[in-house]
Amino acid sequence: MGDESLFYRPGSTLLTTIRAYTGGPAPSRPDDPAVRFHPGGVAYHQAYGYVPVIKLGWPAVRAVAVLPGPVPDRQALCVYRLNEPPEPDVPANELFTGTGRGLGVHFQALFGTKLVVHLHHVRGPSLRKLAQRLPAWTDGRITLTTERPA
Repeated sequence: MGDESLFYRPGSTLLTTIRAYTGGPAPSRPDDPAVRFHPGGVAYHQAYGYVPVIKLGWPAVRAVAVLPGPVPDRQALCVYRLNEPPEPDVPANELFTGTGRGLGVHFQALFGTKLVVHLHHVRGPSLRKLAQRLPAWTDGRITLTTERPA
């Protein structure tokens, strides 16, 4: 039971797609970010199906949070590293693409981490299941929170 991974990958429901065409938020794209939680840690896909995949063991993770997104009534699932790496140079032509490194810069400004998926853009297990697994996988050190870590 606790050994299975929990994978949140891009996927829009028909209702999400219909809402997008009637003025709602855009549906997910196949190369949107994805995140997999497993007993050994986290694998974050900047753009699903492409490299790089950022892999972190649980000792390198400080917190996992569900926070309000930039669109009303939407949430983001955020992973916070214990030690953030230095900011990489992102070419200007990638900053506003909405994918990959440019999206990471946007997430950093919004949430304080680049390791983010918008919950309305991914399909995956319930957050209740993630909340149950995190303490077991981290010896109680990490729980699913609704607050951005300081």
